[in-house]
Amino acid sequence: MKPKKNIRGDAKERILDVSEKLFAEGSYASVSVRTVTTEAKVNLSAVNYYFGSKQGLFQAVYVRRAKQMNHERLCLLAKAEEQSRAEGRDVTLKEILGAILTPPIFWLYDQEMGLSGYIRFLARAYLEEASDMNHVLRQEVDVFDRFVPYLQKINPGLSVEDIYWDIHFTMGTMHHTINHLDRISLLSHKACKVGTREQTRDRLVNFCAKGFAGQANAG
Repeated sequence: MKPKKNIRGDAKERILDVSEKLFAEGSYASVSVRTVTTEAKVNLSAVNYYFGSKQGLFQAVYVRRAKQMNHERLCLLAKAEEQSRAEGRDVTLKEILGAILTPPIFWLYDQEMGLSGYIRFLARAYLEEASDMNHVLRQEVDVFDRFVPYLQKINPGLSVEDIYWDIHFTMGTMHHTINHLDRISLLSHKACKVGTREQTRDRLVNFCAKGFAGQANAG
């Protein structure tokens, strides 16, 4: 006997999938609830039923993937800690930054699972004032608190204030990279080409590591 499908659950996920794609391609104002429900093949009232409002839907699109991304970050951090313990050493700065930066860079390259669409959506999420993202963002950035003790141990001369500024600048560099990666060809007059996801991640990690090291030396 085949298990019954969760029709409501399927509808909710379809709405999120469709909304992620539409919001990645258009602004918050330009994407109507009717367009979402029509493409998701659900009733017009479904958005209010599941998410309360269009604003709630936009925030839910962000939170769904952000939780997944942050879970991946913490898994990479735990893996780095496990490996460092087995080798009798501390976790390195590049391993910490790799845990923070690997998921968004790898998602950018992921066409098969559709994760690259969420990366495009992120560019919108931070700019759409009408979607009232501040309280949602506050919940999701708490993940970086888990990285602070490691960074303090590596750079004991840095204050907590310095470390959070460094994380802030690291995230800014990451967001510019994932939103405008193809611009490297224009900037370099075609001297530079976009490489593999590993190559892009490693370049980003190396650059950000120099920023942390420079901050420590400048102190």
